[in-house]
Amino acid sequence: MKVGELLKTVDPGQRRSVEKCMELCDLKDPNQEIVRELNEDVVRFVKLLSNKLRFQILRMLLDRWLCVCLIANALGQDQTLISHHLRSLKSLDLLEERKEGKLRLYRAKRSVVEEYLNMLSSELL
Repeated sequence: MKVGELLKTVDPGQRRSVEKCMELCDLKDPNQEIVRELNEDVVRFVKLLSNKLRFQILRMLLDRWLCVCLIANALGQDQTLISHHLRSLKSLDLLEERKEGKLRLYRAKRSVVEEYLNMLSSELL
């Protein structure tokens, strides 16, 4: 949406104060675009990492394989809770999994994490 189009949607009673705001915000060009849309993949990534425990798990798994029991012990959490968070991280393809007998080992996919971070950076900068 362009600044000029946005200005047309403002209530006439507020128009004067909005024009003052536009002046203070240096929004002089009515054709300047105001981006409202977001990349939904980036939104899901940010939501996923907004949970401290998932963020910790992802960091722990960046350069190593670990099983659920070691992750749970390192973070002082129940294995069931860790498994739940691992499923969430896997839903965005952030983890790879391998089986060793009865154990399931997890490691972060660094290239996928970097891809999401690059998308986030391009959304903000």
